[in-house]
Amino acid sequence: MKRMLRVLIILFILAAIAGAIAYSMSRPPGAIVLTGIVTTDDLIVSAQVQGRLDRLLVRQVDTVKRGQLLAVIQPQQYQADMAYYENSARAAATQVTQSDADLRFQELQSRDQIAQAQANLQSAGAQVTQAQADLENARLTFERTAVVFHTGAESAQGYDQARTAYDAQKARVDSLQKQVISAQAALDMAKSSLEQVAARKAAQEITVHQSAAADAQMDKARVQLGYTEIHAPIDGTVDARPALQGEVVNPAQAIVTLIDPDDLWVRADVEETYIDRIRLGDKMTVRLPSGEPREGVVFYRAIDADYATQRDVSRTKRDIKTFEIRLRCDNHDRALALGMTAYVTLPLAK
Repeated sequence: MKRMLRVLIILFILAAIAGAIAYSMSRPPGAIVLTGIVTTDDLIVSAQVQGRLDRLLVRQVDTVKRGQLLAVIQPQQYQADMAYYENSARAAATQVTQSDADLRFQELQSRDQIAQAQANLQSAGAQVTQAQADLENARLTFERTAVVFHTGAESAQGYDQARTAYDAQKARVDSLQKQVISAQAALDMAKSSLEQVAARKAAQEITVHQSAAADAQMDKARVQLGYTEIHAPIDGTVDARPALQGEVVNPAQAIVTLIDPDDLWVRADVEETYIDRIRLGDKMTVRLPSGEPREGVVFYRAIDADYATQRDVSRTKRDIKTFEIRLRCDNHDRALALGMTAYVTLPLAK
């Protein structure tokens, strides 16, 4: 009887234990722990010009400041280009100065020639007017002398003198009138030189544009020369050195990779079963490998799921979909390190 009682008691205890185990397994957990990794965006510092890497001034894990010189590409070729375009720019500037001086001289000379031609034309016109008056006086004298000569009161010599004087005055008027025509032609020619000045101004504009193009080429060469010095764009830590000193690098080829220790975050993957519980701004506990806890704030939740590497064989034998989340943690003490494992506690009880 006692033996039977002990068996019943043992069976009762086993049943109680089985019931407790079943209850604990059927009850949903209060939280789950996600395994994450500390990561960040790498900032790739690359070359902008081609050349041999002459100096590499940083090593991996070095801390650098914004603007610090990281590497130098051999600058000789770009220095030669700079010198060439500097001389071209100086030559173009000298040509512009000389052309401008020639243009001013030609313009002043043309205006002086026009003024002189106008004065000569006015003088020739005045002489024609005076000669025409003298011609009229000689004509009247000749006509009176002819009347007197025909009456016999004037000698043939006096008549001939009056006639030749009249003819000479007519010839003088004709000569002066031709001088007026010549002076007018000289004035027209002087005015046409102004058109040459206008053409010279157009050529001057071309010279000015050529000088500006030479200056632009010089500025471009200066920029290219500046690209031979590689400076840090941010404060950070050197994570990798893909290029080695002495190698020939091409534009866009990575030379060093920087990370910002103040911009690290914890990345974890969450099953789609729990993703609807997570919102941007949620605070969760992040535990470092040392066991130290710190607060993490969700700042990113993927909108598209990915497939996990394992398969859910316990229920429907389906592929498990996971969503990526990212949490920002305070790293002022630099406890977080790139690649470190971190454990994120996701509370399920609401």
